[in-house]
Amino acid sequence: MNFETPAQLAKRVGVPVANIRHLIHDGLLDHIFLTPGKRNPKIPVDAWDKYLKNFTIRAANNSDCSKQESSNQQRGDAPMS
Repeated sequence: MNFETPAQLAKRVGVPVANIRHLIHDGLLDHIFLTPGKRNPKIPVDAWDKYLKNFTIRAANNSDCSKQESSNQQRGDAPMS
């Protein structure tokens, strides 16, 4: 199994390293500590894909959007674009 540092993952996926460290701190991103004292976390290379799979919010299907748009129009709200 290959590992990467938070900085390497952040660069690879295009997010700030602070965001990666926050996900680690909150226990949302798989990682291990190879040194005592919970320092220098290492992240399995497949951890980001697993995170996306587990935490991606799925968009509503088109029929749900049509119902919402119809409801908004009946109330006088602006149509959704």
